[in-house]
Amino acid sequence: MTEPLREDWDVVVVGAGVAGAVAAFRLARRELAVLLVDKADWPRDKVCGGCVNAAALNALSASGLPAVATLGRPYAEMQLAARGRHARFPLPAGRAISRRYLDAALVDAAVDAGAQFLPSTHARLADGDDHRRRLELHRGDRVTVQAKLVLACDGLQSRLLNDDAEVAPCSRIGAGVVVAAPPDYRPGRIYMACGTYGYVGLVRVEGEQLNIGTALDPAWVKHQGGPAAAVAGILESAGLPAIDRLDAPHWRGTPRLTRRHDRLGADRLLALGDAAGYVEPFTGEGMAWAVAGAAAIEPYAVAAVTGWRDELVDAWTARHERLILNRQRACESIAALLRHPRLVAGAVRLAAAAPMVAAPLTAWLNRDFKHHINKVVET
Repeated sequence: MTEPLREDWDVVVVGAGVAGAVAAFRLARRELAVLLVDKADWPRDKVCGGCVNAAALNALSASGLPAVATLGRPYAEMQLAARGRHARFPLPAGRAISRRYLDAALVDAAVDAGAQFLPSTHARLADGDDHRRRLELHRGDRVTVQAKLVLACDGLQSRLLNDDAEVAPCSRIGAGVVVAAPPDYRPGRIYMACGTYGYVGLVRVEGEQLNIGTALDPAWVKHQGGPAAAVAGILESAGLPAIDRLDAPHWRGTPRLTRRHDRLGADRLLALGDAAGYVEPFTGEGMAWAVAGAAAIEPYAVAAVTGWRDELVDAWTARHERLILNRQRACESIAALLRHPRLVAGAVRLAAAAPMVAAPLTAWLNRDFKHHINKVVET
């Protein structure tokens, strides 16, 4: 039986992806009244590389979600391919999991902690008063709720954060799909194919499925007639096995990926996750940023519920930048390299001859957020 919907909340979290669900879990565990809403039917698929890297796993455990950190299939190496050249090298241990499965587990954890969840619900900000923000929720009918704080976790094109994001002009778009795993793609390994107009990541997830996530030049996708043909072309040029019936599944896409906001909030509203800015990731960094951000925002959310101050927006913006921006810049640099297949092919030759040359980079990308999360908890 559906729980009756109350009108007043401490926190309303809009968007039940990784950042939103983890934030809802942590705040509900604080015994705050938390409402989590998402516009999608549930469970739902989402464009993603399907990799929860070592940093994300440690952040999940430190955030009170160690059971979630054991879901999916383990991986511990990458096969990089460009212009017919291949190299395999070790990675810090991570887990491969579809977003349909991961996000459902995180939402279940938030509900078990005391949050209420409403899928298939569109949220729009409305005028409030000096002490609350009002939201109109559309889920067949229309209801109005109010909250001491709204967390905008509604993705790359956040409708709640009212300033326009600065979108990188050369930014690629994302596309993704989950298909039956061909035997050529082994479990325990991330495959990455790099081409002139984008790159494709592939990894086997739960249920003998292959998760495909891409970053592609939008004009080229249009020229190829869609993401299936674009991905097939990159796999062929990189020398990875073709995937039968790639054009049959239902592909999902994203707007341009790389974007930034100058200020991560407004009156009684704070933004996190993809809504707070994003860059093209490499091997699961986006989920690590989301989990760490959800933990880091906790003291700011508690302070907002206790008594809103406009300075909280600037304080959260600065905190988010210290926590995540350097990691995002590193991924921007990698994404820039991946735009040059000849350079990538050279790097592949080097990695094939000496696989451990990639170790410092992969270790840096997977470095632990645990210290930051523990520091937040102690604040």
